[in-house]
Order: sequence, then structure tokens, then C-alpha cells
Amino acid sequence: MPSPHLLALPIELRRQIYASILPHTTTFDVRLQQPSHPPTLNLTYVRQKNGDGAWKMLRTPPRVDRETGNDIVWRRGCTSLLAVNRQIHEEAAEMLYGDNTFVLDLSYEAILFRYRWRTANNLTPNRNIALMLQFSQRNLLRMRKYVVNVESVDDYTGMIKYNVGGRGLPAGIRVKVQELVDLLGAVEELHRLEIHLIDGAISRMRFPSGRVHRVLDEGNYRTSVLDPFGQLVGVRKVKITGAGEGYARDVERKMTVQRNVLPA
Repeated sequence: MPSPHLLALPIELRRQIYASILPHTTTFDVRLQQPSHPPTLNLTYVRQKNGDGAWKMLRTPPRVDRETGNDIVWRRGCTSLLAVNRQIHEEAAEMLYGDNTFVLDLSYEAILFRYRWRTANNLTPNRNIALMLQFSQRNLLRMRKYVVNVESVDDYTGMIKYNVGGRGLPAGIRVKVQELVDLLGAVEELHRLEIHLIDGAISRMRFPSGRVHRVLDEGNYRTSVLDPFGQLVGVRKVKITGAGEGYARDVERKMTVQRNVLPA
């Protein structure tokens, strides 16, 4: 008796076949590849906005150098399945883009997809890919799971890395956040969205205790660059870190409101 045609099988069986062939994301403890360091607090002098030259010292959380999302790695597979025919392409593409988690690094100048894959000897190389240029609009709208790192830096780092400072620095970061939000707002249903405000500032001096002394403008220390995310609604699972607790919970609440429910 001849084997049944793939499309004659139930969709549940076809999805199992696709899952065994297509690339997919999984979690991997990359800390095993790196020496561990105890977390420390930063000592940060903040220049206040009132213009009288006053300063205040804050104990800020330790820097996170883009480590968030590094535990999400791709198992490499075969994408030739997408070229078999139109129906198989649509079914497989929905799984490839809709069921996997995409890690994004958002800075003043770019929105990058961090593609990290696991090799046979358990190494995890990675490369950064411009999100909007690499994927078609149709496939971008299929993506439903994201981990997003938003880099927030001070004026000093902004001038060194991007040749921009002052109000233009957080404004530029917010523009990139808005660009991403405009894309996500067109997705039919977002399943998971983790947002992490990353301290990308360059340290000035390291004390013997391991703590870091930096200078930061109060205007850049605030978390308003994340405000555009509050425009999203109907996200199933939301998590925001790196921002103030009350602020993060407020934005999360806005994002989880259902599309068909008007806020009170």
C-alpha cells in the first residue's frame, strides 16, 4: 500500500513532521560557558534637571551587557520545506515564525535580530541581523514571541557611540521603540513580549569593591523611552524589567488589555 500523501495526513501530524525538520528555538544555560561574577550595585551620580547644578547619588542595579535573551538559542534545521508547495509553505511558515522566540536588541540607531545558534559541541555563536531588512512584511507579522532589549545610555556614551547627546539621545531611542511598536501593533495576536531596559552606558571608574561610578543625566535615567509600548493591547504575556516597579506594572497593564474591551 503506498504511503499517504503528506497533505492527506491530519494537520496535527503534519505539524509534528514540520517540527522535526524546521529550525526552532530552545533554552540553553550559556552561563556554563562563562565565569560567574557576583552581582554588584553601581554608584551613579545623577545630574538633576532643575539647573541649579545639584547632584545626587543613586545606587542603581548592576549593568547587564546584553545578556538578556542569550539563553534562547536556535536549533538549526532545514527550511527547504517552505519551497514544496503553497499550502505546506503557509503551514510551515506559521510554525517557524509564530512558535519561536525572537530576541531583539534595540539601540539609538538600529533594531537588530540576535540570531544565536547551538553547535554540535555546545558552542553558541551569534550574529546580529537588521530585523526590518532581513524578513518580509508578511513574515514579520507572523512573529508572536519576542524578547526585546532596549539600550539606554547617558550623554557620554551617546557621544562616543552615536555622536549624539542631550534630548536627542532618548528621543532617538524612543523613535526606534515607536518603529517596533508600529510593527507589533499590526500583529494579529502577540503571545509573549519581554521588554528589558538595558544599561548600555560606559563605565568611568571601577572601585576595588567592584562597584562602578558613573555620571548620568536624570532625563536619560527616566524610563519614558518605553512609553510607546503602552500603545499595544491584547498581549497575552508581558514582562518588563530594568524600569521602575510601578512604571513597569502600569505599562504591562495597558498592554494586556483586550482589544475588544474599552478601558474604564
